Amino acid sequence: MSRGVDYAKLSVLVADDFSSFRHTVSGMLSSLGVKKIELASNAREAIQCCEHKFFDLILCDYNLGDGRTGQHVLEELRHRGLINRQTLFLIVSAESSRTIVLCAYDCEPDDFLMKPINARMLQQRIERLVRQRDALAPAMRALDAKEHAVAAQVLEQVAGRQTRHAVAAHKMLGTVLLSQGDLDRAEALYTRALEVRQLDWARLGLAQVRQARGDLDLAGEWLQKIVEENPMFLPAYDSLAENWNKRGDKLQEQTAVQKAVEISPLSILRQKYLAIVAQENADLVTAVVAQRRVVKLGRLSCYGAAEDHFHFARLVADAIEQELDLGSDIGTEAINVLKSAKEAYPLEDGAACSMHLLEGRLHALAGRKPAAQESLTEAEALMYEGSEDIVLEVDRVHALFALGDNPRAEALLNDLRVIFADDQRALERLDVFLSEPASASNSALVADINREGINLYNHRQFDEALACFDRARTLFPRHVGIHLNIVQSLVGKLKEMERDQETLDECARALRRAGRLINTEHPQYTRFSRLKAMAHSAMGH
Repeated sequence: MSRGVDYAKLSVLVADDFSSFRHTVSGMLSSLGVKKIELASNAREAIQCCEHKFFDLILCDYNLGDGRTGQHVLEELRHRGLINRQTLFLIVSAESSRTIVLCAYDCEPDDFLMKPINARMLQQRIERLVRQRDALAPAMRALDAKEHAVAAQVLEQVAGRQTRHAVAAHKMLGTVLLSQGDLDRAEALYTRALEVRQLDWARLGLAQVRQARGDLDLAGEWLQKIVEENPMFLPAYDSLAENWNKRGDKLQEQTAVQKAVEISPLSILRQKYLAIVAQENADLVTAVVAQRRVVKLGRLSCYGAAEDHFHFARLVADAIEQELDLGSDIGTEAINVLKSAKEAYPLEDGAACSMHLLEGRLHALAGRKPAAQESLTEAEALMYEGSEDIVLEVDRVHALFALGDNPRAEALLNDLRVIFADDQRALERLDVFLSEPASASNSALVADINREGINLYNHRQFDEALACFDRARTLFPRHVGIHLNIVQSLVGKLKEMERDQETLDECARALRRAGRLINTEHPQYTRFSRLKAMAHSAMGH
């Protein structure tokens, strides 16, 4: 026993792809008196060891050689519940790049050791961490048992002793109080900590208290100040994104997530978040890039899923339909990503159906009609009558429209509007196909965007109006009124400003897009005809 640590009772796992390092560390541990030591040479072996045994301490190299890293190991162990709060996980690495170090810290190991390490360094870290763990063990056991009041009481006692474990106890106590909505006690704790020193964790906690109380503007100001003064403090970006979300500012929310992703690009969950919020903001280019990273990261992560591949394919198809320039091979890339889902994950009928529908849509958009029809037939063979899976049905409508089978697509849409008449979330998904939204939320959103865009147009702020309408077009690509507002804004710009080729080309594209949605029977056909004539005149035709 050394300085209160009974090494003979510790069970330790050492994971490293170099046998020399494994055996060197094993020797160091043995010299300290550790009796129970197991070795793993890669991520798979490390996880297998934890499936069959509890470890007090895991020393895991960041780069394990087989593709998966120490970060992946820690994520999976936590995700599957193979370790609890009392297992100490240390990442060891020779990597010193900022990206690797920050990504390692982002998964919140108990400590991070830079190679080379020696016996004295190892002993000091182990003893500090084990003593802290033992001091907080009763609280950890209470939290595992969901006895939050007991945990808070224990943590208050540890914090009040003013030992070296007091700061850790304070931090944990603040998190417990926040999670339980005990805002008065949480605020008092963070305020006392800040009276001693301006600690980022206490500043963040106080901002989270204000946010929980609904004081979103003040919380946002505090969070913004934290990230300005400490640009590497990732938890503050996450809270700032949540703050903007609660305030209804999706663009600022995306900015906060993007900054966090730039700092820690290997976080698959944050990349998923970025893809979703960028899609909500009609920023399909950012969404595609983020989702591409999700697919790549998911190959090694426990958080990877077949749906990640499907989401990438949907985003790419949307981008192609929006005529966004993502490279000539983007459609082929998306089809290959779909194929890789089948290789990486077991697909039940619903997932296989999604894959075939998305393949059909992508083939159709590339002009490969026979291949598209074959994929659609395979998908429909897996679907059953009366299916009420709105995601699958929306994929089927997209595939039918891409194939040019508009009568079937329109008939299916009419059926779905009846089936999901009382389901606002389902109606929101159908709105993308409709000339006017069926859901109350999207009807209000379109009205707000149109109001803003028209006001900008009336003030001759044509570029700003176009940005506003273009965002709406991406969200509701078949909304005729929005397409016509874009044409009108481009005509206004061409009339009042010097004509440039980019604006001329965009006006021609806008006319083509609107023309594909309108026939002579459409109620807005007269307006379309008038705008078409005005556009041709403004373009010098």
